Amino acid sequence: MGPVGGRTGRVRTVHGDARTLPGVAPGSVALVVTSPPYPMIPQWDDLFRAAGATDFDGMHRWLDDAWRACRDALLPGGILAINIGDALRTTDGVFRLWPNHGRVTLACERLGLRPLPYVLWKKPTNRPNAFLGSGFDPPNAYVTLDCEFILLFANGARRSFPPKDPRRSASRYTKAERDRWFSQVWGDIRGARQTVDGRRTAAFPPEVPARLIRMFSVVGDTVLDPFAGTGTTLWEAARLGRDAIGIEIDPTLHAELARRARAPALG
Repeated sequence: MGPVGGRTGRVRTVHGDARTLPGVAPGSVALVVTSPPYPMIPQWDDLFRAAGATDFDGMHRWLDDAWRACRDALLPGGILAINIGDALRTTDGVFRLWPNHGRVTLACERLGLRPLPYVLWKKPTNRPNAFLGSGFDPPNAYVTLDCEFILLFANGARRSFPPKDPRRSASRYTKAERDRWFSQVWGDIRGARQTVDGRRTAAFPPEVPARLIRMFSVVGDTVLDPFAGTGTTLWEAARLGRDAIGIEIDPTLHAELARRARAPALG
């Protein structure tokens, strides 16, 4: 699919912190689409540790500041979409689930964001026969985590538009798309490994942000990713006729983003 509404969006990248969103004006963003570092996943321990967060609550307090900044950046009726998975980890000798999606939901609700029905992304790349625990002898096996959550929050009341707004018409989806995208379980999107400088950074396939961008924004809107990573959300937003801003704290990742966007390295 080419540019939507005859327009390719602009991409701007900023080397900065998701908790402060440098260069993002209050009330200027229609949609936030992001997949943050997941608390209690070893891949992200160093990032959280550098911020002084070493336990579940500390890691989420760090993320809470990012959700607050996103709330302030959203225009009235704007949408915050967060892709996050729960974690399994042994702490102090005890194996348990760490419910990231529940903790994020509570934090965003306390910030005044309105929770909406979420999406369960069932990732086909996860092994369907994987299990933990006692094998075939009950009762000490554990259910496999094969879904991630796409949490959705509205910044206040529903967004309003003038009658017959041409941007909405240019952004229309089909009945088949609506029926598939607005179903709560997405089981037809495979994860995609992404690496920069030899490091694995994410498994965020373009189809996930593309759907969210078309579902919850219109052509000409600004889409923000405060944890831009390899820029998947940014490139999809631009392709779909939306402007995009990506905030990335990692200098190596940001340099690659800026190179791809052909934009100066800000910050």
